[in-house]
Amino acid sequence: MGKGSFQQKTYRTNQGFFSLKDYDPNYGGVFWFVIEPLHGWEDKRFFYVKQLPNGEYEITGEGYVITKSERLTKHLAALRKELAGVIIYYYFIDDDGKVVREESSPAILNRRQNDV
Repeated sequence: MGKGSFQQKTYRTNQGFFSLKDYDPNYGGVFWFVIEPLHGWEDKRFFYVKQLPNGEYEITGEGYVITKSERLTKHLAALRKELAGVIIYYYFIDDDGKVVREESSPAILNRRQNDV
């Protein structure tokens, strides 16, 4: 576990997390990078979001690299259960890391989606 970020065209998630499948021989081939919302005060769950000059967004949260599909399935199932009914917040930050805007999403539904 650690802080992780990546670029994407949209910053909102209906699942409560982001997952990206990739390949790197240093990780033994195929792996998944999962970004979960950070834990805030009073158990608030949030991502930091920075809009980039190219129109994409850099999303920062709690990052995991998972190399085995069985572990990914278990991890995402537990995460879905944990985030069910949780409102996700998006804190937009400037170049200095200062929060300049806050948005929130509706509560996450506990449903299985094809996200692997």
